[in-house]
Amino acid sequence: MTTGLEPRGTERASWWTTGQIATALGVSPVLLRAWDSRYGLGPARRGPGGQRLYGPRELQRLRRMSVLVNQGVRAGTAAGLVLSEAVTPAWSRLRADEIDRAAAAVDLHALAGLLDELLAGHGTIAAWADVLAPVLRRQGERWQAGESAFAAEWALAGAVSAALERQVARLPPPPRDRPVLLACCAAERHPLPLRVLATVLREAGVPVVFLGEMVAPGVVVRTAVRLDPALVLLWSMTPYTADAPLLAELARREVPVRAAGPGWHPVGGRVGPVLDGLPAALRVVSSHVGRELIG
Repeated sequence: MTTGLEPRGTERASWWTTGQIATALGVSPVLLRAWDSRYGLGPARRGPGGQRLYGPRELQRLRRMSVLVNQGVRAGTAAGLVLSEAVTPAWSRLRADEIDRAAAAVDLHALAGLLDELLAGHGTIAAWADVLAPVLRRQGERWQAGESAFAAEWALAGAVSAALERQVARLPPPPRDRPVLLACCAAERHPLPLRVLATVLREAGVPVVFLGEMVAPGVVVRTAVRLDPALVLLWSMTPYTADAPLLAELARREVPVRAAGPGWHPVGGRVGPVLDGLPAALRVVSSHVGRELIG
């Protein structure tokens, strides 16, 4: 069974026609051609016979464009935001403050709007690195200082997860290559950075299976054996959740696996090099899926 959005030819990257992109975004092919001629939001390449083909980056830009226009932003302004792909430090601080205030007030409706706009206008990587991670660090510092920040942290983590799920739901299905399996150690309750990675990979057209938090080790092993993934990343946020025996069991079964997250560092040489941070994870995933995912 095919989805109509499988990759064309033998290349690892995904390429989609104008009609497929229009269907995925819920817009007309005529509107896509207008965005191309007026704002330069066009296809990355031409196929045989001049067929217009869009890659993952172009799809992401058009998806952001569609979200912004649907939110009432004028098309020319939306195109400028999409094409600039820049987040200035001043803008980042302003948006971080807005999100922090909404989280402190547990205003889930406001958070949803702010997060959708942030992700649509600037992409997941910039949104996480420049806005969301700093806000979460700020909340953690308050908690360590004895302030009551649990409700705000809960509200923000849940709202970010929901916004990322909406982000992925708007993407076309990925190609049917071997997936990347992302799993938390069984006691891990902080899967948000792993969900961010899952979203970035899906935006790049990489198939992902995200198991999430508190999954039994046996389930992780059986899933990995059944799926034959290109790579497994086993996530630990804090030292007490790092599960070295699970990592060793996956390796024993010849599953390609890497430890990811700061919780693994105290384990040291027992698990090999630890992937800590989004760029490091993307570089390793790139080597396993056979194409560049980060500049």
